[in-house]
Amino acid sequence: MSIRTRLFEDSPVSDVTSGSPWDEIAAMLTPCQTVNESLDSGIGSSAELSIKLPSRRRHRSIRSGDVKRSLFSGKRPADSEVDDSPAVKKVRGEDIQTIEKDIIHAVERLETCDLVADGSRDYTLPTIPGKHSDLKSISTDTMANVLAGRYNDRLSKVTVVDCRYPYEYEGGHIQDTVNLYTKDAVNELLKTPVTPEKRHVLIFHCEFSSERGPKMYRFLRSQDRALNQHNYPALNFPEVYLLHGGYKAFYETQQKLCTPVGYMPMLHDDHAADLRHFRVKSKSWTAGDKQVKSRRYRSRIARLHIDL
Repeated sequence: MSIRTRLFEDSPVSDVTSGSPWDEIAAMLTPCQTVNESLDSGIGSSAELSIKLPSRRRHRSIRSGDVKRSLFSGKRPADSEVDDSPAVKKVRGEDIQTIEKDIIHAVERLETCDLVADGSRDYTLPTIPGKHSDLKSISTDTMANVLAGRYNDRLSKVTVVDCRYPYEYEGGHIQDTVNLYTKDAVNELLKTPVTPEKRHVLIFHCEFSSERGPKMYRFLRSQDRALNQHNYPALNFPEVYLLHGGYKAFYETQQKLCTPVGYMPMLHDDHAADLRHFRVKSKSWTAGDKQVKSRRYRSRIARLHIDL
């Protein structure tokens, strides 16, 4: 069966039985019939429909190689701008290897030497073993010496960060501290302008420096690393400490350095509603963390009818 017969079985157009398949296709696409005036075609009665096919000779002369050459005769702009010569590749590879070596060297220095987190210098304040082995802890006596100005010749600025809830802070806090207990507040602290040649030290604490203070310390370090990810191990605040024992321990021995002179526990009976409010407000950075509470805490929570 011819191509025309297969395509136009129901067509009244007469069949073409002679010639090659190419002739059949040409006949189908070039009917050259006069348009019927009764049809609303918008074309004059003497108009002819004619789709001219290229000759077979010309068709065969167009080879695939010619098409490829015509389509890809010129270089793409990107190819002309990128130099992938062996010399350039070698230099690029050497640069990457140098960066990797610098990072490895920095990590080794931080692990083997007692340096601040960017490896630029030794710690200024004497540290003590604490509950959190990954954090640097200082004693209440060292905290008192910092407030007395004993380290002013070595430190440009000290910011003491109290991570307790506002009602605890208002009930008594270490003098010249700031009250930050949410992630947003810590992120604002990271926007503080700093200069490498000046030592701006941070000291975190909460009631016992057991949960809230250490979490804020770690969150700040994580955010600081993210901000300086392209310049490892540089940090905005490389020297950070945790006050061992928290405000409770400091208050027991250094009341004269507290203002007002007082101590408001987080689980105070008069602040059950405040506790619920501020725990919800700070939920963004405590959600998902495993809450480990002592039997004493659980019994007091049950007595206060609050869900921590």
